[in-house]
Amino acid sequence: MKAFLVLVLTGIICSVQAATLFGAGVDKASILPVEQLLTEPQRYLDKVVTISGTVDSVCSKQGCWMKFTAESAAGPFRIKVRDGDMVFPLSAKGKTAYATGTVRLWPQGEDEPDAYQLYPTAVEIAD
Repeated sequence: MKAFLVLVLTGIICSVQAATLFGAGVDKASILPVEQLLTEPQRYLDKVVTISGTVDSVCSKQGCWMKFTAESAAGPFRIKVRDGDMVFPLSAKGKTAYATGTVRLWPQGEDEPDAYQLYPTAVEIAD
């Protein structure tokens, strides 16, 4: 009887771990959907926010960026870290994620307008 209970409890503990964390922890006190951020991105420029969204794509070389799906013309929305700071797994594609960080302008070059992106201090990907 005791052995059976231990196995059941172990299974419960394993199933509770439902997220992959990067950084110190995501601040979920006030979550901003990525679509809402993209309606007025200049309002959030140089501010720390926590956004949520569905992972559209992940850098396949070094895992240094992810993009959140966005229906607006400005989307998808990019989340970028310095190479090696966090390595986002390719398996994150299609999953819900949360990221806390600073919104900054991302220079594109002469032929494209600048875009906004988030430089995170923490990311959580739901499993």
